[in-house]
Amino acid sequence: MRLTGRFNGRGPVPLTGRFRPYHGPRLRLVVGLFGLSFCAILIRLAIVQVFQHAHLRGEAERQYSRHITLNPERGRILDRHGRVLATSVPVPSAYALPKEMKDIDNPDVVAKQVAEVLGQPLATVKHQLTSSAPFVWLARQLSPEVGERLQKLNIRGVQTLQETRRFYPKRHLAGQVLGSVGVDGQGLDGLERLYNHDLTGTPRRVILQRDATGRTVQVMAGDPSDQPRGADLYLTLDERLQYVAEKEIATRVQETQAKSGIVIIMHPPSGDILALASYPFFNPNDFQDPKQRAWQRNRAVNDQVEPGSTFKLVTAAAALEENVARVTDMFHCENGFVVRGGRRLRDHHPYGLLSFSQVIEKSSNIGTAKISERLSDDQLYTYIRRFGFGEKSLVNLPNEDGGLIRPPKKWSKPTHYSLAFGQEVTVTSLQLLAAYAAVANGGWLMRPRMVEHVVQGDESQFFAPQARHRVLSPQTLERINEILVGVVERGTGKQAAVEGYTVAGKTGTAQKVERGGYSHSKVLASFVGYVPAEVPQLAILVMIDEPQRAKWGGEAAAPVFKRVAQQALYYLQIPSRQTQTLSLETTLDPTLTPPPGDRETLRATSPAGAKSGEREPARVALSTGPRTEKERRP
Repeated sequence: MRLTGRFNGRGPVPLTGRFRPYHGPRLRLVVGLFGLSFCAILIRLAIVQVFQHAHLRGEAERQYSRHITLNPERGRILDRHGRVLATSVPVPSAYALPKEMKDIDNPDVVAKQVAEVLGQPLATVKHQLTSSAPFVWLARQLSPEVGERLQKLNIRGVQTLQETRRFYPKRHLAGQVLGSVGVDGQGLDGLERLYNHDLTGTPRRVILQRDATGRTVQVMAGDPSDQPRGADLYLTLDERLQYVAEKEIATRVQETQAKSGIVIIMHPPSGDILALASYPFFNPNDFQDPKQRAWQRNRAVNDQVEPGSTFKLVTAAAALEENVARVTDMFHCENGFVVRGGRRLRDHHPYGLLSFSQVIEKSSNIGTAKISERLSDDQLYTYIRRFGFGEKSLVNLPNEDGGLIRPPKKWSKPTHYSLAFGQEVTVTSLQLLAAYAAVANGGWLMRPRMVEHVVQGDESQFFAPQARHRVLSPQTLERINEILVGVVERGTGKQAAVEGYTVAGKTGTAQKVERGGYSHSKVLASFVGYVPAEVPQLAILVMIDEPQRAKWGGEAAAPVFKRVAQQALYYLQIPSRQTQTLSLETTLDPTLTPPPGDRETLRATSPAGAKSGEREPARVALSTGPRTEKERRP
């Protein structure tokens, strides 16, 4: 029997005070509080286990692991035939885990060993190894030999990871066009920068697992080749023609003791740039070399120059197109000196009476100025713009300059005459070549094309050739073509002649601007032309900056045109007038002989917009074969 109270003889005595049991509202309150606490615990558990699970898991991972993002493998850059110009290769990068090195004996000795292997200052390495950060890069993108030597030291807390480094197997070949890539995997200039988004692959993450004391116990890096790489970029460049252009311009710059030089080869029907050489060269593998920085810029599209006499094409074409002059008209060239618009005009040779054609063939400034007098300011300006000057050519290369041509209302008195022979106007080398290519292409000004297509997996995005507009009528083109042929056969461009082929072109010797006036010693020698003149397949520009020997364009630049054209015509198997193959000994370096099955064939095509019956040149098929095409504007 259980007692519930005290016993007094008459029965149980009820409990009172603090011994009195809970009942009624007090009992319900206690039970309610316990219930609420239990519900709160359940709710909290639900929040932690369900709603905050991902967040708390991430916090835990951050405490016991560290994620490091490594550069992805970039896509390749290839020429029009699939020859690799830029690729990525695996290389070791060194890192340190300073917390693991606190207990190392002789830390100064260790720092000295690491500094000697990496070739870095001792103070820098000491600071890195004693850093409070859990992870420190010591050096990135090392050579395999250096990485192997570092591993042999077997220092706890100093290890290597595999990254990818940009590598240019042809060294300086098309270096200014390709550009370079920094240590962070981002394109710095050139096509590497312009197409950085397409070329960049998927970043790779490295996981460093740590224990409760913060020491790294495992590194999970994975294989760089397992990660999807970026898209491949196929250029319109031909590696072998690029080699020819670079070889010839380097040789000529050295022979003439010039400052620099440029050669561009274009396929007029498509606007494809087959070669773009700029000397001195730039090697993207050593982009950090301060000696190279002055030549890192792509001067063919980034720099403005006054074109000089090569610009007389515009004046002559405008006069013929507007029917204000005929090729048989005669002009007196004042025996080499005259004053027009308050400016003294001189010729390099005293000429008397010359026909329209002879004015251009002999490159008379006075004769050209007199031709321009038959044009109004607005007419001359219109044709300058029609040839594509004063605006960007829209080539898919970065930092293109559009040149400068002031509107007529801002011209001074002598400006009209100066423009007639290529002064008071600035152009880029590519703009100038595109203008001559338009004459070679039946009057159609093409958009220059450097990138042919981009391949990502099974998809291919093709950048189709684009005709911007027609520049001249077929009748004017025929007369201009005859005049430009005469420049090479009878005029200032005789040294550009190629045996077996008809060459059309124009020489130029532009005085450079210096201290607000024109220099008497510094010139820009040039030759621009196309070949064969009957069915143009190649348009070539040569510019030599400040030659000390052979200063005239016909002497300094024209021979380069000849050598480049000879080798390009043979390589592309373009028939001569007699349909005879040029001898290997006189035209082509043996190392340039294309392998079997790699030579292009002839195929006639016409540009969009060409009318039937108009003279259109046959085209050399320079594309790389069938592909799935998906057009887009670059």
